[in-house]
Parts: sequence; C-alpha cells; structure tokens
Amino acid sequence: MMLAGIDIGTTSICCTIGDPATGREIVTLRSANDASIPSDRPWERLQDPERIVAEAMRLLAACTERLKGGGVALSAIGISCQMHGIVYTDRSGMACSPLYTWQDGRAALAADSGGGATYAERLAEASGYTVAPGYGLATHYVNVLRGEVPPDAVSLCTIGDYLAMRLCGLAAPLTDPSNAAGLGLFALERLDFDRQAMRRAGLDDALLPRVAGERQAVVGRTPEGTPVVCAIGDNQASFLGAVPALGGTLLVNVGTGAQLSAYAERPQANAPLEARPFPGGGYLLVGASLGGGKSYALLERFFRGVCAAFCSGPEAEAGSRSAGEEAEEGRLYERMNRLAGEALEREAADGPPGGRLAVGTQFFGTRLHPDKTGYIAGLTEHNFNPGDLTLGVLRGILDELARFVSLLPKPVREGIAVVAGSGNGLRRNPVLRRLAEQRFGMPLHFAAAAEEAAWGAAIYAGVGAGLFRSAEEALSTMQRSENG
Repeated sequence: MMLAGIDIGTTSICCTIGDPATGREIVTLRSANDASIPSDRPWERLQDPERIVAEAMRLLAACTERLKGGGVALSAIGISCQMHGIVYTDRSGMACSPLYTWQDGRAALAADSGGGATYAERLAEASGYTVAPGYGLATHYVNVLRGEVPPDAVSLCTIGDYLAMRLCGLAAPLTDPSNAAGLGLFALERLDFDRQAMRRAGLDDALLPRVAGERQAVVGRTPEGTPVVCAIGDNQASFLGAVPALGGTLLVNVGTGAQLSAYAERPQANAPLEARPFPGGGYLLVGASLGGGKSYALLERFFRGVCAAFCSGPEAEAGSRSAGEEAEEGRLYERMNRLAGEALEREAADGPPGGRLAVGTQFFGTRLHPDKTGYIAGLTEHNFNPGDLTLGVLRGILDELARFVSLLPKPVREGIAVVAGSGNGLRRNPVLRRLAEQRFGMPLHFAAAAEEAAWGAAIYAGVGAGLFRSAEEALSTMQRSENG
C-alpha cells in the first residue's frame, strides 16, 4: 500500500508516491503550472482552476500507473496547495470563477478613487483582524464591494480544497484549519472562522467552506475507493516534508518566497510572526518574506538587462557567444553563483576589502508594510562589483529570515537543535547553503525527498487515513535525510 501527495504550487505542480513502511520515494512527477490567465489589470493574478485540476489528475494517473505492474494500490491521497488564494464554486461543486492567487493585489488598492486607506486596511478597521492583500477573504471583500462575486457562487475555497472535491465528486468543500487560517478572519483559539467579524465587515459567512474538525481529516473517496485527505497549506506541508521531527527543528525555506518556521504547541506569536494551525494539532510559527528567490530572480533580471544593453551586437567579440545569449540559455544563475562563491572565498582569505555590502531585500515590501523598499548600503570601490553584489543579495535574503528567530517564544527558540533547509533556492545554490549554515550556526538538514510539499502531503495522508497515530510517528518512518 502506498501514499500519494500532490502539491499545487504557483509555478509548478507535483505528484509523488511513497512507501509508508520504509519512507522510500517510489515515483515523483512534476510539470509547470501553466494555468495563468492574462489580465489587463496590472494588480490582478489569476489562474485557471480547471487547467490546474486536469494537470494534477494527469500526474496522479501517471504516477499510479507505475504501481499497477506490481499490483500495489494507493492507501490515501494527500494534497498541498498554494495558500491564501480562493476559487468560487457553484451548487454542483464546479468552479464558477478563476483562482485568485496569493499574489493578487486588489486588496492593496485604495478603497476610494481619491486615495487613502486600502481595501485591506478598511477590512482591518471593520473586522478587527489584519488581513494582508492576497489573503482570500481580503480578495473576497474587494469582490463584494465591487460587485464582482459570481452570481452563481455558493461557496469559496482554496485550490487544494477544490481538487479534493473534484477527486471525490463532491458538491461542497471541506477545508483543513491550516488552509482556512490562510484565508484570514480566522479565530485561532476556536480553529474556525470568526463569523461575527465577517458580519461586522459586511460579508456573508454563508460562502465560507466548512472547517474540518480534529478527527475529520478524510474529505471523501475517489471512484476507486481511495481516501482523499483534506488539503493542507503548502507551508505546513513543506515543514512535514522537510524536518526530521516536529519539535526542536527550525525550517529555513527559500523558494519563490521565503519562510522561517518552527513548531509550537500553542499559538504564541509576536508580529510579524504568524501562528498557523498545524494539521493534526499544534501550530507553526512562521516569519514570511515576500522576496526570497524572487529577490535573486530580480538580480538575475538586472544582470540580464545589462548583458542585453552592453554585451551584444558589434561590441561583442567576433566569433564568441554574447553574454546576452548565455543568459537566455539559463546560464546566468550558474555564473552568479560562481561569482558569489568567489567573493565569499576572498572574504574568508583576506576579509571583506572595504567592508561587506549591506543589502535589504525587501524589494517587494513586507506583509505588514507593502510599501517598504529594499536598499544597498556600504558601497566602496572595492565591493562595487557583480560578485559582491550577488553575495550581498544572498546574505540579505537570509538576514530578513534570521530576524524572525528573535521573535520566537523563548522555549521554542532555545529548544532548536536542528536547522532544516528546503526549497529550490537552497537546494540548488551551494553558496546560499553555506551562508545559511554560517548565519544559523549549524549544518543544514535536507530531506531525501526534494519535493518537500508533495512529500509532506503524502505523510499527512498517512496520518489522516489512520496509517499512523500522529505526525511524529509518520516522520519517524517516512522521513529520511538526503545522506541516507
């Protein structure tokens, strides 16, 4: 019997199948999430939910096909999904809107044509809850005020909840608290939406999905009879898929964004840390950056623009490939990593000549301060070069995360014995890994399964379907390090 995990990311979709008895990864397939819908509104970020569901189902079918030869069946299916986004569904359980992703910016718009408070700020004033732009109920609030909620909508849910509905042929969503909290207006102490707060904001709570109770992990069954477990947030799934144990582990994740996470029994969090419900019980204390890999991509785009502007045409050396052509073939990241590594080696040997660059990577703002900007400081004739700039951006990504450590409750902070790493930003960049080990003071643990969110969804599928009594028991069997 095997466990399947599906992860619906912003830019990719992945399915993995693992053996719950040994923790061995049997097969993993992934593809690009090409479901983006063009929009003439620059702040709008939409995806096609039917395209996402079709691709997730195709990957699941392709993975399970690999098992048929050995007569092995699936025990359960778990789902991880990009958090905060919403899709509206009709009475038959079909999507009647696009997926408004977590990157949608409508709630950051001024609520009045003359400027002033944003929609998210207005929602906070009315409800008493801070709900960041991109969170589902902030997006829904704007749609209500603008009359853009589909007339046949009877519910809203995350894209993971929607996939679970479609796999089981259900008409109404069931959402795990780890996903529900990511929509906003959620009472952590009750593990349910604050319906009074919704009414204060003028929102109809009838569209809210039903929140699963403590012992209600299974949404339904596929036509083949396989249990489908409630979709969970990709942050929580990545934690499950990356750490060797819940307690005593700090997770540093660098992907498109970046997060620092630690498990706690109680929801004690100092802003800007968030306390997010953890599937199966407890909470994840999370510091989230809007930059991370996006900041490194922004630097790559800058270098690519320089190459295109100055290193092509007649100025390029005759018979050689231009730097712009190299960049277009995807070699620029590799060169950036090499230059940053050389700058780090120079520092180790001689110290930073002229001092280190200080780079603030808040190029996309922060959750609490969307208008905050990045910066580069400490420029001298010695460090004003591509290698030191690249090294400074990598350090800045980690510095932004490391500031969250001091905000963790003292027992959690002092109990950290392992620092785990996850996300392609860390896995694919040896310089960033080395800097992270320096910044956090211990070697990074990496799980054997590279697709942490999908693997975490598979682990939780085993817990939700009753194969394991707890997440800790599941981790003791299914989690292995990349070193064996």
